[in-house]
Amino acid sequence: MTPAAPRCRCCGSANVTLRGRKPGNFLPREFAFYACGDCEFLFVEPFSGFEIYNEAYYRGEGPDPFVDYETEYHDWRRADRGLEFEDMERIAGEFFAGRPPGGPIAWLDFGCGAGGFLKFLRERGAFAGQPVQLAGHDVGSYAERLKRDDHFHILNLDELSREPDRRYDVVSMIEVIEHLPEPATAIALVARLLKPGGLLILTTGNLDCRVARRHGIHYRYCAPEIHVSLFNPRCLARLYRRVGLDPRAVRYRGAVKFKIVKSLRHRPVVRAVAGLALRFPPFVSLVDWLYGVSDMPCAVKRS
Repeated sequence: MTPAAPRCRCCGSANVTLRGRKPGNFLPREFAFYACGDCEFLFVEPFSGFEIYNEAYYRGEGPDPFVDYETEYHDWRRADRGLEFEDMERIAGEFFAGRPPGGPIAWLDFGCGAGGFLKFLRERGAFAGQPVQLAGHDVGSYAERLKRDDHFHILNLDELSREPDRRYDVVSMIEVIEHLPEPATAIALVARLLKPGGLLILTTGNLDCRVARRHGIHYRYCAPEIHVSLFNPRCLARLYRRVGLDPRAVRYRGAVKFKIVKSLRHRPVVRAVAGLALRFPPFVSLVDWLYGVSDMPCAVKRS
């Protein structure tokens, strides 16, 4: 007897169909991709569990061979993700520009990983003339190192859940939500923690981009051991609105470059050529058009 399809892990709908199955890239088992007919969410069953994010994963020896936490932890300037950090700084700077000076900007980096973005923000120190108070959320050995050795305010999930309402001016979720099996719960928490008028900066893959539409679940981004929650712009916007956030369009540059540079980590010659091409804005725009990076909205908390 064929088991019934699970309910949508984003909106709870029973209107879910099997999109297809494929083997894992790392674990020797088959995974199922389910699509919600109501909210367009695409999710993976079974969930591999957070234990897959171990020390081997952080070294790039797990299901994502492009991960390099150690480089990011020791020197974020040498890490590919630094390209994304520049975008986040620009987006936040534009958002706060022109506002009357007030108290410090409270910024939470949700899923802070190896801490590269926290260190980037600490060095910048201020946006629009206002100092920044930093907090991070993650679990695992790097979260402990950031808290113990680098003296960042790192919160585990229980601690974060006990934070007061309207605590943060900005929350960043950089390439995080696709790893979470219950993304709606995480976005609802973020919405509660944001101040009215606060900004959510979120990046994730676009499953309605031209490359994804061509390859379906065989799109490389559909890595079933780790990318278990997959969105298109409409689905993400619906999720925002359900929890009191309004979608906000942004235009990425560094995050677009990161898509290409990260994937070529082990191909130095091609990477060098791509690096030269990415100096030209028309090429960056072409990549953005293919991968739909800037089509994925950020959000603002309703006042």
